[in-house]
Amino acid sequence: TALLDIFLMFFVLAGFACLVVDRDRARGRLVDWYETSPLSEHGPWLGLRPWRIAAGLCLGAACAVKWSGIFFLVAFAVMSLIWDAGARRAVGLRRPYGGMAGKDLPTALTAMAAAPVIAYVVSWSGWFASSLGWGRNWAQATSQGPLFFVFDSIRSWLNYHFQVLGFHTGLATPHGYQSEPWSWPLLLRPVAFFWETPKSGCGASSCSQAVLGVGTPVIWYGGLAALIAMIAWYVATRDWRAGAVLLGYAAGWLPWFYWAIADNRTMYLFYMIPMVPFMILAIVLAAGLVIGKTDAAPNRRAVGAAFAGAFMILALINFAWLHPVLVAEVIPHAQWWARMLFPRWA
Repeated sequence: TALLDIFLMFFVLAGFACLVVDRDRARGRLVDWYETSPLSEHGPWLGLRPWRIAAGLCLGAACAVKWSGIFFLVAFAVMSLIWDAGARRAVGLRRPYGGMAGKDLPTALTAMAAAPVIAYVVSWSGWFASSLGWGRNWAQATSQGPLFFVFDSIRSWLNYHFQVLGFHTGLATPHGYQSEPWSWPLLLRPVAFFWETPKSGCGASSCSQAVLGVGTPVIWYGGLAALIAMIAWYVATRDWRAGAVLLGYAAGWLPWFYWAIADNRTMYLFYMIPMVPFMILAIVLAAGLVIGKTDAAPNRRAVGAAFAGAFMILALINFAWLHPVLVAEVIPHAQWWARMLFPRWA
């Protein structure tokens, strides 16, 4: 389905993956330094860290797709710095946060502030170079010299942004498929992208053909349970993986509460698409806990693996059941109705 949120999800997930790689590389450098250098209060500078720069470029691209990418950019920038401080503390430095501020923060600003801005501006290069872009004052800008071209182009660009901001801050028009963010994890109100009632082709007197923008309930409700488990696991163990997954989910979800409450903004279930990878990661982590560690008793791991495998099979069955209303298959109306989990799906 052609939604901007799919591309937002891609760049957010790519940025997150780059930061995880950067975390591993930075810790490896700290270990090497620890083994070959005398200890200090703050530790070493770890270089430019290209994986964090790559993360900044990905998250800047996410902001270029939809401005809601800024939620992830800010959250992940803070997360990366906390990881840096934790790594310095883990090798025994006396002032890990001072080391993070003095050694990591300057390059982090380049990676998580300058790089995203560059990626965002570059995404507008076609608009700057063309006379056909919406709001582009090309004729006036090009007729009065290169210096005027630069300043007038920037003025037009900023004016475009203010118009976009004004549109979205005032977007409160009621819509039949709108939903509130607190209802999204429960799949209470999906969006129907396509609906027809063909006269024939299904072997029944009444046929339906639909594309319903909804997730697989087994995965979504299983993911909700897994996220609750991750909260408990993080509180009990401070496992960084659980914390990272919870932060990614919260960064894509919680900011919308403000606009729902303060502005009564019109929103839809598909705003949750960028959070889906973190929901899946929560399921994977929870499955790992269910299966158990590699040194656990074989019977324990066998039972855990059976539970995890059963969940996967159930998800596949659930997806196959929903498939006709996801891809516009022509089916009897009664079969379409049977797939509507809640009345508000219809």
